Amino acid sequence: MAIMAFIICAGLIAPASAFDSRSGDNIVIDEPIDDDLIASGGSMIVNAPVKSITWAGGTLIVNEPVETNLIAAGGTIQVNAPVGTDLVACGGNIDVNSDVGGKILAIGGTVTVSGNAENVAASGGTVILGKNAVISKDVIIGSSGYTTQGTIHGNLTIENEDESSIDMQEFGNMVSSIVTITMLICTFGFLILGIILVKICPDLFNSILRTGTEKTLLSLVAGIAGLVLGFILFVILLITIIGIPLACFLFLLIILGLFLSTIVSGAILGSWIFQMAKKDMGLIIGFVVGFIVLNILFFIPFIGFIFWIIAVFLGFGTLILTFYDAYSSS
Repeated sequence: MAIMAFIICAGLIAPASAFDSRSGDNIVIDEPIDDDLIASGGSMIVNAPVKSITWAGGTLIVNEPVETNLIAAGGTIQVNAPVGTDLVACGGNIDVNSDVGGKILAIGGTVTVSGNAENVAASGGTVILGKNAVISKDVIIGSSGYTTQGTIHGNLTIENEDESSIDMQEFGNMVSSIVTITMLICTFGFLILGIILVKICPDLFNSILRTGTEKTLLSLVAGIAGLVLGFILFVILLITIIGIPLACFLFLLIILGLFLSTIVSGAILGSWIFQMAKKDMGLIIGFVVGFIVLNILFFIPFIGFIFWIIAVFLGFGTLILTFYDAYSSS
């Protein structure tokens, strides 16, 4: 799982230099993309060569070669064309029907590997290694139901314990891995959301960055005070019959602010980084770099939680001050 987390983080960091972002219900890639492709939505079909793909959504079908890495999380993931280096996938049904230049890491309800690869680590309800698959090194399978018909030149390791005896340590490791993967997927989702918000509302984002960088300490205090006072007001409104609709509306505003808080803090951190480097990389690149660095800090043992608390308060307070300033000026 540590290898998977590292590769996913690497996939997120790579687009900071050059990337193409897509989102929507039905995405079709018909023209070659020389940059890293970051996409999310209902479904995506890739019918042209792409440098790399990072995907989160419903269905992903890859029909043309991917030059480097393919990282995907979704309901159905189908790879029908070669992948240059590594393939990392988490989903319901994962079908790898072509060759992968490096390793395959997959977690899903059903995982089927029918192409060649260096290493395979797969876990799921059912794992199938097809008869046409040739694995040059090792294979690790964690599944209650598995089929290995391919050729394995290295070692085959099957991690399948007796269901009647539950190892609590292994159970804890499994839960920890699920939580980590879920956090990584959510982080990727917030990254995509932040990019979309920057593209849709660049002026608002500039105002938020100006408030966060010029009034950092005040924003942090406003975030703490806003959450405390918001909770008190929510309770007061909730105990009155007339105020229940307002309490629900206030609660939704607070939840929305908390969801956006780390996005805002990431953008502020990115602005600080490029200010110290004396470079102007634009809103999107600044946000992506700052957001990735901030989320790496979150994963530091023991002190990562402190960084997360500060980021939430800072982002939430910046939103409060930005909208208050906009309201005052109007």
